[in-house]
This record gives sequence, C-alpha cells and structure tokens, in this order.
Amino acid sequence: MIRTTDIRKWNVNDVPGVRDVLQLSWQKAYSSFILQEDLDFYLNKTYSEESLIELCQNSEYSCFVAENEGEIVGWLKLNENKSENRFYLSSIYVLPEFQKMQIGEKFFLLSCREAVKKGYLEIYVGVMEQNLSALKWYQKLGFIFFEEQPFKMGNSSVLHLIGRKIFNK
Repeated sequence: MIRTTDIRKWNVNDVPGVRDVLQLSWQKAYSSFILQEDLDFYLNKTYSEESLIELCQNSEYSCFVAENEGEIVGWLKLNENKSENRFYLSSIYVLPEFQKMQIGEKFFLLSCREAVKKGYLEIYVGVMEQNLSALKWYQKLGFIFFEEQPFKMGNSSVLHLIGRKIFNK
C-alpha cells in the first residue's frame, strides 16, 4: 500500500504528536552516542509541551508537520535568526518507519522556499558530528560544513557541525 503524506503548518493541537516524533526519532539518531538520561533530560527541558506551545507562538520560528492518515510522522522547525542574518533549517525529524519516503526531502524543499520568500540567498543547518546518516544526507543535498560548535544535551557534549547551502540563481 502506498502511503501519502501531507505537510502543513503545525498548531498547538499537534504538540503531543510532535513530542512523540522527537522522542522516537532521537532514539534512532542519537542513542548510540548520547546517554538515554541525557536524551530524556534535553527533550523534557527543551521540548516540553509548554515549550512547544511557546515555540508555536514565537514568530522567529516556522514549524510544519508531516501527517499520514491523521498521524504526525514528521516535524520541521525553521528559524530566522535576524541577529546573525541567517535562515536555519533547525530540525527535521521523521519517524523511523516513515524514513526513506521523501518526507525529509519535501521538508528540505519547503525550507528552501521559505528562506527565499524571506529574502535569503542561503540556508544553514547544524548536525551532530556523530549523526553520520544525517550528515551524509545534508552533504548530498549540497550543504558545505564549515564551522564546529560544542552542543550539550544534558551531561553529554557533542560537536555540532554548521553547514550552509547557497541557492542557485
């Protein structure tokens, strides 16, 4: 059976589904190099239901969900950082069983359109160095990684690589 997935702007009613996507996709992406207690700590601190509701109302961020048969299966977070004059693709998370279905690619293309709409000529992303599958995926999309920053998730500290993709004119 072919699954069709719709992408739409999120709203506060999507918060529980987004938390589920984060929790399940983080397990697959990060559990090999970040302790479970640190994953849980960061999720509960940064993406509590209250924090997600605040995020939903923050105009510096644009978030979208991918929905399949009424179930949220992916989440996209974009950030226009005016102080740095950068447009960030902050987060793409897709439930493991829905990966390889071009949801991430649809999110990426949407991110590029949103950046261009706001007048940006490039888009930035941050990826944990040990998250090799994501790193390779972003490189395949044309991102060049040029900067390293430390990133803390609970007591775990990892290297966060910053990349950018310049749009063709």
